[in-house]
Amino acid sequence: MLRLRRYRAFLVFAAFLTITLYYFTNVGEFGSQGAASVDDLTSVRTQESTTSSSTDNVKVTPEKPLDDVPKSKPSEDERDTDQDDDTSSDSKSSDEKPSPSSTRSPTLDGPSDEAEDSPGPKNTNSLTAEPPHVAENPADPVIEDDAQGRFEVTSDDNLPKIHWSHQSEHFPVPTGSVISLPTGKPKAIPKIQHTFPTESSASKATRLEKLDKIKKTFAFSWQGYRKNAWMQDELSPVSGRYRNPFCGWAATLVDSLDTLWIMGLKEEFDEAAKAVKNIDFTTSIRNDLPLFEVTIRYLGGLLGAFDISGGTYKVLLDKAVELAEILMGAFDTPNRMPMTFYIWKPTFASQPHRARTRVVLAELGSLSLEFTRLAQITKDAKYYDAIARITNELQNWQNNTKLPGLWPKSVDASGCKKPEILVPALSPLDHSYQKGPGYYNSQTPQIPSEEIQSAATLDSETSVERTTEHNELEDNSIKSEPDSTPTEEKTESKDKRASSSTTVDEQDHEKRQLSDEDAFTEEQSKPDCEPQGLNSPPGTSLEDFTLGGAADSVFEYLPKEYMLLGGLEKQYQKMYESSMETSKKYLLYRPMIEDEERNVLFSGQISTNGQSGEEQYMKLKTEATHLTCFAGGMFAVGAKIFERSYDMDVARRLTDGCIWAYEMTPTGIMPEHFLVVPCDSETKCPFNKTRWFERLDPYHPRSRTRLSSPQMVLNDPNEDLIAKEKPSKVEESSSASTNTSSVSSPKESSTLVKRQLGDFENDSINPRGSNLDGEKEKKAITIDNEDTESPNPEKNSEDSNHSATTTTGEKESEPIVPMIAAYTPPPIPSQEEYARSRIENEKLPRGVVRITGSKYILR
Repeated sequence: MLRLRRYRAFLVFAAFLTITLYYFTNVGEFGSQGAASVDDLTSVRTQESTTSSSTDNVKVTPEKPLDDVPKSKPSEDERDTDQDDDTSSDSKSSDEKPSPSSTRSPTLDGPSDEAEDSPGPKNTNSLTAEPPHVAENPADPVIEDDAQGRFEVTSDDNLPKIHWSHQSEHFPVPTGSVISLPTGKPKAIPKIQHTFPTESSASKATRLEKLDKIKKTFAFSWQGYRKNAWMQDELSPVSGRYRNPFCGWAATLVDSLDTLWIMGLKEEFDEAAKAVKNIDFTTSIRNDLPLFEVTIRYLGGLLGAFDISGGTYKVLLDKAVELAEILMGAFDTPNRMPMTFYIWKPTFASQPHRARTRVVLAELGSLSLEFTRLAQITKDAKYYDAIARITNELQNWQNNTKLPGLWPKSVDASGCKKPEILVPALSPLDHSYQKGPGYYNSQTPQIPSEEIQSAATLDSETSVERTTEHNELEDNSIKSEPDSTPTEEKTESKDKRASSSTTVDEQDHEKRQLSDEDAFTEEQSKPDCEPQGLNSPPGTSLEDFTLGGAADSVFEYLPKEYMLLGGLEKQYQKMYESSMETSKKYLLYRPMIEDEERNVLFSGQISTNGQSGEEQYMKLKTEATHLTCFAGGMFAVGAKIFERSYDMDVARRLTDGCIWAYEMTPTGIMPEHFLVVPCDSETKCPFNKTRWFERLDPYHPRSRTRLSSPQMVLNDPNEDLIAKEKPSKVEESSSASTNTSSVSSPKESSTLVKRQLGDFENDSINPRGSNLDGEKEKKAITIDNEDTESPNPEKNSEDSNHSATTTTGEKESEPIVPMIAAYTPPPIPSQEEYARSRIENEKLPRGVVRITGSKYILR
């Protein structure tokens, strides 16, 4: 019967597991499409499969009918050239990933013959051996820990696609309040580029040789993407498959356009620019659009390619405008701070929203270059207004952070300060135990000390009045004659006293109740949200400040935006200079390296939980990260354009620090993140091996005296018994002194032993079934009173004889315990031994304390 039940439970579990797997592999992806109304789902028309390669269906959305869009002619690029695929492209559905010339975007204008319309060069001497084809070998999705900017989602092409549609704004900017681009004659900005001397023929040959190697390496990578991941986000070079972590809009293609042009691969640029027409920014496999990633990769890539190609490819600007219109919906919030992860689908986008209370600084403040340049090209001020408001908020908050001059890595961009709601004060009985044992309510407010003190004062006054009345009553009853006071008078006085006592309690309770109700009503009358600027996230005490990851591009964009605006906006110069002065004072440090003559710098991270500017709470983390290697170039640019010549030395030392980080490893590649030993002095810093070892083993002085708690030492159990029965002389003397000071009778000693050893005695197992509890108790009493002078020596001798007999009987009947070899723990290594073992095992270069990020990420 039991076996049948087990089989039945197994069958039920197997059926449940099968249904779950089927749901998540076939139907579960429907959930990734996000919230949508019934009308949106029913109005989306699925495309019919093409029956011939000469027919291309145009995608239709319910918002924009496109029956009048001209159809493109078939091209050779539409054919799948994979040798392993025997099927023809004629049977492919138009909902599959488009080939380079398969469809046209709904927003494009111009003739359908793309080859004739393209302003680029003709296809001659191409590096490509065959036309690109649609990649059909996706890699397994990479699940990111935080599912933020880089987030891969698998989609089901059989489901109808939801398309973005323009929504009316809930918080529009009044026409007269739009911040326009600064006007006037651009200022003369000093030249950044180095003035090279006249180049010799040998130097020129060496330079051209290096350029050729770089170009061939890039062309090889581009050929791999073109062959295996065309129109996908990125290529997995080892497996040869593709991934789509950035919305599936061909991120590598768009981001590589300007590089293709710079390297002279004009034919490849022309082919990729034409492929941009097939990107549909109105739909995505992701529910949310990472505003920062989409802006820098897609919007920036399109505008950069448009500018560098001289504006000859209008399609690049058209697609940039199409994407920007979608992204502008993220700025439709009460304070115009953007939603950094914008849920674009109409059902959600049509509702009012506000920015998050915890936003990464770089994702908020690294949008200015792209939107400013788009505003300059299109002459539409709304794009500049969007980022100018962010800049204004950053400037207002810059000198009010915990580290004035810098911003923390996390920011509250909601613009909403929740008021503190005071719940009525609790009486002594209104505590959490009323909810039952073990109940804890984290929302229960703390009672202010003033209320507790006032309540205690009222209670004490009331108790004093009651005590005084009670004493007076007793005195009167004692002094009064039996017949002097009638019974009615006594009863009346008692009623008066009772009524007065009740009145005091009622007044006390009513006073508390009224004050609490008044306070609660006052709090309820306050607004749900008090407007505020940028601030620290709610509930944050410890904040981090850095030039590295999560903050880097904010500082990098300040001098670049100043140059882009022609120096007409002083705001960016002020913000840059303030942040750099604070960085030099608190973040930059000199690491202790073996080559003392090499004076390098790194940028660390400051953590603080104090108030604004309180240095005693600041702690520097002496780290070095790959993401801070841009800082040398940033300081150099700022030194040039703002005429801060003294910062050029800082730029050189920061850059040299990253060069040293590359040179210190056997592979010649810098790790992403590692910790070093800082110098005590900026001017003189010899390498100190002892100090390096101390950082490698900072807990060694304490470890010399610590007990090896994880190491279990096995001893002979008989040794413990002998040690208990035969105490040492020190124990005897201490026992004697204790007993002389506090002599206890056998009865008291028995009670004490029971209380101290009761738990152990109750948990012991008696295999013989005899009453060992009493015998152990007597033995303990005898040992406890060995050195005590007893008035009855005969009784003591009897007890001692009985104890000896009991002990002998126990020893005879106890089983023989085999001897166990004593375990000796390994000796604690010295500081030098431990440090050398870490250096060898972790492959630490000299001066490095720990490599916390050994990966090398290509960005």
